[in-house]
Amino acid sequence: MKTACRTALLTSAALALAFPAFPQSAPPDEGDVVVVTGSATPVEYEKVGSSLTVIGEELIEDQGYSYVPDVLRQVPGLAVNQAGAAGSLTQVRIRGAEGNHTLVLLDGIDVSSPDQGETDFSTLLSGDIERIEVLRGPQSGLYGSNALAGVVNLITRRKVDGHYVNASIEAGEFSTVQLQGNTGFGNGEDYASVGFHLLTTDGYDVSPDTTAQGVPAVGLGGVPGDTEGNKVATVYLRGGKAFSPVFRVDGIARYLNKDSDLDGQAFNFPIAGDSYDDASEAELQQFLAGASTTLSLLDGRWETVGSASYVDEKRRGKGTSFPFLTGPALPTPAQLNVPMSSSGADATRTKLALQSTIEFGAPSFLSFLTGFVEGKEETYSDPFAARDEERELLGVGLQYRGEFAEQVYLSATARHDDNRGDFEDADTYSVALSWVIPGIGTRPHGSIGTGITNPTFFEQFGFNPGSFVGNPDLLPEEAEGWDIGVEQTLLDGRVVLDLTYFESTLENEIFTSFGPPPNFLSTPANRTTQSDRSGWEATFRVYPTDTIDIVGSYTSLDATEPAGIEVRRPESQAGLDASWRVSGGPFQLNLGVSYNGEQIDTDFGTFLRTAQDPYTLVRLGASYQLNDTTEIYGRIENLTDEDYEEVIGYRGQPQAIFVGVRFRDGTTK
Repeated sequence: MKTACRTALLTSAALALAFPAFPQSAPPDEGDVVVVTGSATPVEYEKVGSSLTVIGEELIEDQGYSYVPDVLRQVPGLAVNQAGAAGSLTQVRIRGAEGNHTLVLLDGIDVSSPDQGETDFSTLLSGDIERIEVLRGPQSGLYGSNALAGVVNLITRRKVDGHYVNASIEAGEFSTVQLQGNTGFGNGEDYASVGFHLLTTDGYDVSPDTTAQGVPAVGLGGVPGDTEGNKVATVYLRGGKAFSPVFRVDGIARYLNKDSDLDGQAFNFPIAGDSYDDASEAELQQFLAGASTTLSLLDGRWETVGSASYVDEKRRGKGTSFPFLTGPALPTPAQLNVPMSSSGADATRTKLALQSTIEFGAPSFLSFLTGFVEGKEETYSDPFAARDEERELLGVGLQYRGEFAEQVYLSATARHDDNRGDFEDADTYSVALSWVIPGIGTRPHGSIGTGITNPTFFEQFGFNPGSFVGNPDLLPEEAEGWDIGVEQTLLDGRVVLDLTYFESTLENEIFTSFGPPPNFLSTPANRTTQSDRSGWEATFRVYPTDTIDIVGSYTSLDATEPAGIEVRRPESQAGLDASWRVSGGPFQLNLGVSYNGEQIDTDFGTFLRTAQDPYTLVRLGASYQLNDTTEIYGRIENLTDEDYEEVIGYRGQPQAIFVGVRFRDGTTK
């Protein structure tokens, strides 16, 4: 079956090359795209001076990106690391920063774990996402904590004029089944929509070895060839209503459930540094709800938005106690059959915010002034110990945005965060400038700003007094960074190029220090040294015809700390997505390429930094539109069957084939 599917897809690709592509009308004008990230109020893309990438749902669907992190591999400046199969911890690092320096929003709501302060990207499916906006560079002036390196904002479909019904089913390698469905209706002002996305897979064996020096079935419940499966499902409901021409209410609710099989990792004899088969597992449930009210006065020139959001997360994990001895004797079956240990947390985040924007001036000198205030309460409970913690934070800020001579666009933001004595307060800012030079398609842009990431509950309070002690005196991590670039549009918009240089410095980085033997007591502390990141990003969008779209990026990064090159930050990386609607007809070819250059990781067998080989992942897909409502498709992931690891000791996904069918019906505009 696998060989037949691969042959069919490759044959379709070869036949398609025999058909010519006909040049047609001009490509879309990205400058007219309205974005909501990087500005307190929605604004056209070309007016944003910060580095911003927008990925639309058409590209996500064409390439078959089921998980959000797979989309983000193609974005300049973003490094994605997945510790095993789908469902394993997946981190995204922006411009060489840490994973918890990336703020992730869903329609403006922070979806990070309230107690860990970081988003596990393996929880994020792409279903019903209208676009993804990725803002790079320190952004805490507008967004507060965790936006130290940038923001990933997932935008769902909200404005509905008409009705729609979408559904898809997909099946493939590793007994994978994926179901999606959503429906909605509206009149352009009032709307309601509901949907779901379910993905289940048996996965593959992420452990490079099925035995540990001749000892099979390592760990409790482990078997040779053990696979790591994943089940993740989201259900969501959205709606909005205009009660009058000046007042409206919008709301969203989402429930997420994820159940993943994992493998343990050895830190000692006899397979030091490698992962091993065991019965480790992790479960996560997250409920999210948010609502906003909008009051628009003075013919829309004065707009006030009040919002509230709530995130409730329950996380549970089971793993084997470390089963390996220091040698030279191999562990006995009794020593391998260790009991399972449990961990987890119950955590919540409640946020109330108010912002008001006034517009004034003439078209040649237009100004927008926004004041905002937000209060946040976070709670943490350890279900396996008598520990309950909570903290409150208050942030206030002001943003000015100006449009001058209909070509120069400036934004400046300042913010103060009052951390209510839990840790030091913070003051942050950002300034960004975009200049759309008339007539020549040139747009210089640049930004400068600061960012912070607050200590997590674990870092403040600890979670195991016998081995890990919290530090209530921690300072927030701080960064200052800037970038400057130029975007050039050529051939009436058929070619768009952008080249950007960036630098950033991180201070007060939180790390874990280990005490002397025999307890090796660990505790977090702030570094007194600084870490530096710099590099450049290149992007291009090419539309040779109306039937061919090509989008690509390249990043060169130098990320260092006093100990040397930072781990899991490739020195170079690149991505390319291309689609070809052959002759403008029903048949389409899709190609995706992700290159991850050489990077450094920690080998947990030696605890030394070790170079990892570069790898290239190729994805080839094809689709055929049967009629106005139905499309069949298929794709091969890891076409060349590259043998690679994103994290040392965890094997990457081998070659896999998936096929599916989509149904779309509706009259939306």
